[in-house]
Amino acid sequence: MKKRLTMLSAVLMLTLTLTACDMQGFAENFLNNTMPTTNIELESEAVMRQKNLSGYGYEALQTDEERRVYALLDAGLSSLCAPEFVIYDQETLDNMGSILEMYKSDHPEVFWIDDNYGYEYTQYPTYTAVKVLTTVEYDELIQAHRIFEAAVEDFFAEMPSDLSDYRKELYINDRLLALCAYDDDAAKQEKVVGNEQNAYGALVDHKAVCEGYTRAFQLLCTRAGIPCISVNGVCDGSRSGISGNHIWNAVRLDGDWYYVDATWNDFTPEESDYKLTDIEKHLYFNVTTERLERDHAINPAYGADGKADYYNAFVPECTAEKYNYFHRSVPALTDLDDCDEFLSAFTAAAANGDETFSFRVSDNLDYGDTMEEITNGYAVSWIDYSNSVNDDDHQLSEKSLVFSYEEMNVAAFSFIYR
Repeated sequence: MKKRLTMLSAVLMLTLTLTACDMQGFAENFLNNTMPTTNIELESEAVMRQKNLSGYGYEALQTDEERRVYALLDAGLSSLCAPEFVIYDQETLDNMGSILEMYKSDHPEVFWIDDNYGYEYTQYPTYTAVKVLTTVEYDELIQAHRIFEAAVEDFFAEMPSDLSDYRKELYINDRLLALCAYDDDAAKQEKVVGNEQNAYGALVDHKAVCEGYTRAFQLLCTRAGIPCISVNGVCDGSRSGISGNHIWNAVRLDGDWYYVDATWNDFTPEESDYKLTDIEKHLYFNVTTERLERDHAINPAYGADGKADYYNAFVPECTAEKYNYFHRSVPALTDLDDCDEFLSAFTAAAANGDETFSFRVSDNLDYGDTMEEITNGYAVSWIDYSNSVNDDDHQLSEKSLVFSYEEMNVAAFSFIYR
């Protein structure tokens, strides 16, 4: 995010364009060499809000002045205005971009901040006037906000009300991936061209880049009652094809944190004959820090040592596997010769007419040796058993394919029926 500096020669022009949500009298105060008359209503609202503010972004701020600015952002943006306020010290001004990022990390529903510049400011002898820049204002913003909230409501329209938090999260991941497509054209641009970096892009325009997926996922999980944060870092491009700055999520289930990368779960194969299985859209669903860091690097927390383009409000250490998708939602193969439960699931998938069947190779088995034995004989025996149980309409062909995902100790059959 950039900042835009308004030079002192532009003070009079700035004064002429102030709105009902703005500060008053900047130019006059500068010419009289006095302190500014700020937007009293905004300041008062910010003081009231600050008593109840929370969130990892807010808690990460370092000084009272930074927290005051956060409260001003909240008071203005929550009122669908482009807030204007003053900053009295240079250090807070220097950190303005990070303060705005901390606010965004707590408020993924605020989609109208201008991601090209973020804010502009005008410096005076004793203070600095700051204005947050937005992509839409006034009636246009009100209408966009209504459309956005309707899209969020529609997103949950078919979600059963009795789901566990894990099942809610799974519903959110799968529906978001079905609803949104990665915006390759926007990703190639050097600036933001639309809503690709916010939740509006993902939920209304149905196209986004990583930040759009992440903001939408966080908002949806939060609305569903699941603690969720955004996490900044960099990626090596091994899966997305794009290296550099990246952003994803972490969720908390039963007290444990898990990483989720919805963008990388939305896998699009380059080959037209590539058979997508259930695995691709869950490869980065509730993974550990150790697994994530094979192809992601996490940026430091705000205020910690280390330099980054974007800082994190909070960096959880994720070690649990209980709610990892492949530990929770797919059958485990624990023994090639004693696998009645696994074989029952395999047969049921064929009886249901499923296109694919995913499974996890248990940690007690050597993955490479196990997959070699499956492809060299066990797969055929499982198909024969399934065919002996199922009716004529659900007979599997021995031409069915097996796909290997060694990095996750999982595999999948692509069923071909006779």
